Amino acid sequence: MEKLPKVGLFFWTFFIALIFMVTPVTGSDASVSSDSKVELEKIKREFASVLKLKGTARKEINAIANLFAPSSKLAAIDITNASGEYCMLEKVTKHNMIHFSSRPEGTHEDIVYYLNPKTFIENGLDVGKLPRQPKELGKMLPLQWYYYDGTYVEPHQGTQMNKEFVIMTVNIK
Repeated sequence: MEKLPKVGLFFWTFFIALIFMVTPVTGSDASVSSDSKVELEKIKREFASVLKLKGTARKEINAIANLFAPSSKLAAIDITNASGEYCMLEKVTKHNMIHFSSRPEGTHEDIVYYLNPKTFIENGLDVGKLPRQPKELGKMLPLQWYYYDGTYVEPHQGTQMNKEFVIMTVNIK
């Protein structure tokens, strides 16, 4: 039997040791730390409804999440203390936003659109002919346009906004 030269033996020993160092242990969670497991379980609980999504719905929720990237012109605002809603605010003019109910099963105002009325008015809409937005939550009819004149506490925001909006809700549940 032919002997391997010392360099060859060293090379093969090193190579085999390297394989064992970089190959993960299979059939065991030994390579996953306890902290990582806890964090993974927290993510699974917090994002359970998102993780269940498939196909287009999953792609769409990721597209929406990307809208909140640091360089985005949208801001995510938590106004759940006022209305149980989260606000997606357009940051440039701060005059367009969308609210999403955190509890759509408890309201028919699941999504609320707030739009700057300027373009509507310039194109002939008399916003004064629209019904005034009710001053209480749960009083708007889905798919009905309303006018908010900015002079009273807007119930979904929980504050007087001091600017006009054309508003519509959508009931998804």
